Amino acid sequence: MEEKELFAKQLQRLVKNRLSLVGVFIVALIVVAAALAPYIAPYDPIAQDYDALLLPPSPQHPMGTDDLGRDIFSRVVYGTRYALLIGVAVVALELVLGAFLGFIAGYFGKFLGSFIMRVVDMVLSIPTLVLALAIAGALGGGLLVLIIAISVAGWGEFARLVRGQVLYVKEFTYIEAARAIGARDWHIMFKHLVPNCLGPVIVYSTLYMPAAILWSAALSFLGLGAQPPTPEWGAIISDGRSFIASAWWISTFPGIAIMITTLGFNFVGDGLRDALDPKFERQL
Repeated sequence: MEEKELFAKQLQRLVKNRLSLVGVFIVALIVVAAALAPYIAPYDPIAQDYDALLLPPSPQHPMGTDDLGRDIFSRVVYGTRYALLIGVAVVALELVLGAFLGFIAGYFGKFLGSFIMRVVDMVLSIPTLVLALAIAGALGGGLLVLIIAISVAGWGEFARLVRGQVLYVKEFTYIEAARAIGARDWHIMFKHLVPNCLGPVIVYSTLYMPAAILWSAALSFLGLGAQPPTPEWGAIISDGRSFIASAWWISTFPGIAIMITTLGFNFVGDGLRDALDPKFERQL
């Protein structure tokens, strides 16, 4: 099958998946909000107004204000920047580290591959959030520490995924034929193996984004991530936990933003998985 024809069928499957289109719309909305935050937010997200403390949602403040008079809507809008920044940075770091080591383990195997996978097993034996908490606590917190902590704690899944894909693809006949005609390892890797690993990696990266956002919010909620007055969603929820009975809006709206963003990326990831899964090709 021609590559253009295959791509057209994959795109057709993606477009027919209504949930994936909803996810694309949500993700696009989040990206636009992050890019245009200064124009969408009516107030400075860190500006304090002591004449507007703990105001409920109103036309002037659609999501109310917090105990320092800061506009929650403005803080939630600016929070999209931190959510995307953290999510993209974490996925990129884990992809570079995990995919590289998984590729090496899958292609070269033997002692080196076994050693890498034992390290992966050791990392995966510890719950990601627990390991991230330990790393962030040891390094003192902050956005950079938050990104490093989550990345170090979660790269193992990427390594395992890429290794499995490489082990599967390198047994194909055309790989053996390439070796038989004297193709070098680097040629086989970049010409044949890498393209065949892209699909699963792209899908997993999309599905991993909401997990990174959730873990970053959890660490910020515990005080080990974004520090005040940074308008990060987890930090905003943490600010409002003392007022949950009297000012529910402080924690509720950033929580809704996290939920919607998570659903959006999950819908997109599910749609990409269905579109790129070769089993769906046989069902058409």
